[in-house]
Amino acid sequence: MITKQEKQYSDKEIYNILHPWVREWFRGNFKTFSQAQRQAIVDIHQGQNVLVSSPTGSGKTLTAFLSIISELTTLAEADELEDEVYCIYISPLKALDNDIEKNLDDPLSGIEEIAGKKLGIRKMVRTGDTSQYQRSKMLKIPPHILITTPETLSILLVAPKFREKLKSVRYVIVDEIHSLADNKRGTHLSLSLERLARMVGDFTRIGLSATVHPLERVAEFLVGLHYGQPRNCLIVEVNYLKQLDMELICPVEDIITTDTDEVNRAMYQSLHGLIQEHQTTLIFTNTRSGTESVVFNLKKRYPDFYNHDNIMAHHSSLSRELRLEAENQLKDGKLKVVVSSTSLELG
Repeated sequence: MITKQEKQYSDKEIYNILHPWVREWFRGNFKTFSQAQRQAIVDIHQGQNVLVSSPTGSGKTLTAFLSIISELTTLAEADELEDEVYCIYISPLKALDNDIEKNLDDPLSGIEEIAGKKLGIRKMVRTGDTSQYQRSKMLKIPPHILITTPETLSILLVAPKFREKLKSVRYVIVDEIHSLADNKRGTHLSLSLERLARMVGDFTRIGLSATVHPLERVAEFLVGLHYGQPRNCLIVEVNYLKQLDMELICPVEDIITTDTDEVNRAMYQSLHGLIQEHQTTLIFTNTRSGTESVVFNLKKRYPDFYNHDNIMAHHSSLSRELRLEAENQLKDGKLKVVVSSTSLELG
């Protein structure tokens, strides 16, 4: 049955289910739990399927991972952590996969510091960008947390050697699930999840979504059907309005009759002004060629302001190394502007 979560757990109730090292790490980094965390962490710990819907930046990722990290820490302390995958994290974008992999460094290293020893909890990204060397290494020593995309998961499920490493999977997290629920990629993912369930039995499904409706349909997509009926799922819906400063700008008074060159000149003048008013600017275009065109024109028209050190493109036709460089420099605040197609649109 798909039901809306009404219960909110207290700090004490949540701390009681966390490993002491995880509890200490959380207390040292956060004052208290967010609303989504209060409504989901305990139920995830108890093995219930949960769909968390809340705005970006509201702590959804930690909501999904905290009880999982706690369980892995418990296994590591007891020296019972096997060389198998326990959790699969799936996102529609490689850039989001890379970001999550880096974001897990902080809790895992922090918990090890509190423990005073290496726990050996491994997390790795496996996508189409992963080198053959890394794939071979992953087969010999698999990650406990596998970070991947829907397409790569479907390949791993039919890989004779690697699928053996998936037989201990207990958790599957589907991030930005709203972007998959209504298209062919989502259909493909549903088949992969059912194939995984056939192989390993029931596992806890955790969906993370932006505010979207109807949530009941997204929850059905997440949990799938068992003998014709949707599996049980709790819906955690957190709604609050984030302050936005949104403006529609036309670079010229009449875009229909104005000469194309004048429209382009005015557009880049407006872009340049907005970029200089802010520390970092993300520009989205409709196509990969449009991305390269904007980067080229900004460099050409304003050479004193833009060069290879402070402006970069990001799209799927670029090499993995260039995309990772853009993501890392963007996160570190070293770039003035990043121009992207759709490869940075989520998370």
